[in-house]
Amino acid sequence: MKLYQRELSILLIGILAVIAGLLIGNTKVALAISFLIAVAGILKKELGLLFLLVFIPVRPFLITVNPGFKILGDMIIFFLLVRTLFDYRKDWKKLFSFHSFEWCFFAFAAIGVISALLTGVTLQAIIFQLRAYFLFYIVFYVVKRMELSMSKIRLLSITTFCVAILLSLQGIIEKISNKTMLMPQEWQEWVLSPTNRIRVYGLLKGPNELSLYLVIAFIVTLLLLKQIQGKVKYLVYIGLTLMATTIMLTYSRGTLLTLIVFLILYILVKRQWRPLVPIGLILLISFGLFTAVNQAANQYYDYYLAEDSGDMEKSEKGKKVEEKEEVKRFKNAFSEETIGQSSTSGRIYYVKKAIEVFKDHPLIGTGFATFGGAATLSYYSPIYDDYEIETSFYSDNQYILILVETGILGVLSILMTSYFLLMIIVKQRKEFYWPLLVYFFTAVIVGGTVYNILENDTFMLYFFLLLGIAFQKCKWKLEQ
Repeated sequence: MKLYQRELSILLIGILAVIAGLLIGNTKVALAISFLIAVAGILKKELGLLFLLVFIPVRPFLITVNPGFKILGDMIIFFLLVRTLFDYRKDWKKLFSFHSFEWCFFAFAAIGVISALLTGVTLQAIIFQLRAYFLFYIVFYVVKRMELSMSKIRLLSITTFCVAILLSLQGIIEKISNKTMLMPQEWQEWVLSPTNRIRVYGLLKGPNELSLYLVIAFIVTLLLLKQIQGKVKYLVYIGLTLMATTIMLTYSRGTLLTLIVFLILYILVKRQWRPLVPIGLILLISFGLFTAVNQAANQYYDYYLAEDSGDMEKSEKGKKVEEKEEVKRFKNAFSEETIGQSSTSGRIYYVKKAIEVFKDHPLIGTGFATFGGAATLSYYSPIYDDYEIETSFYSDNQYILILVETGILGVLSILMTSYFLLMIIVKQRKEFYWPLLVYFFTAVIVGGTVYNILENDTFMLYFFLLLGIAFQKCKWKLEQ
């Protein structure tokens, strides 16, 4: 760590500058701070990666408090790309060497853009959607052309651990305080259903996003743990317990599903149970802490309502509703009532709409920014009136989104992308980071059924970062 005191000092200065920008609240100040941080990244690319690992997971919080920080991540990545182009300015061959999975990904993008233009989507909306899909691909493009030593990778892992601990503590406090502490005032005033009210949203502004991030951080920390000796290990175990507790507090069924499939695959391939024993103990302790946090939340709930309204009966009634919702969240996931609601206004309804649109546009779909993606929340979709789709619609299913927007050809492109990525993972079986690669692939395949996973900034940042490390670590010769 002494080798990187300068980097850590600059990282700390950058963090303090962002905190100052949040306190000042001036948009222009935030823009200036974002520019200076991005400049630090262009001077030393490792610093840019560290800043991304710190600020991308809390981006929703940053832009809520000060919208000037909206460009922070994009600017860092853009400057990293500029630095990479400059470094290889005399070797253009390497700049334009791409792996097979990249060519398939580019084909997917080309299909989506061409189809969108034919449908009449605005150029701004298309660029917005391309940004959602390709911003963090640039991280992969940069990292696979870097020389990252094991000590630098360890520094990235330690940064992830520290950020995850802070987010876990914030999540626990959020739960205990009934979303009245360590959250922007705007978030505290959310009107949530009883089912969602019990869930921890964190600084990522979403329970599913928070749980996915913490699972990634949990696995990264387990890999880091193998290189740690002495009493520091106990601190790491405490951190893992906090992460696991907060993951439970998100009540994320999608994340639970990805973990179940991942563990099954891991056991089938590795045929080893012993490495899972310490994890089982961590989960057992975490469940105890999870129960204690819920009890503390109930006590706070009683005190808060009694202090606010003097109505203890109302407090007791509210507590019972929350306890009931905690059980229902998982128990009724496949109940007749849940399926019925999903058929009329939920996920099943979305799938029916997707099939309806796909039948009319089977070959190349309706194009990017037309069906419940990131862009349609900000830009009007030309097809919504024709199919009686509400403007607030979000698909929450990567598969139907790809099917509708890019048709059969787009689906084939993504299938080929997945195939080549799978081949990469198979060839990495002996590498220390292999379990994390497998989880990423599992989360994309399984999580895609319940999330627009390719639009999840934090998840895709880590996915492409690890993929870039895998390429440069093994010194693969990229295909011409």
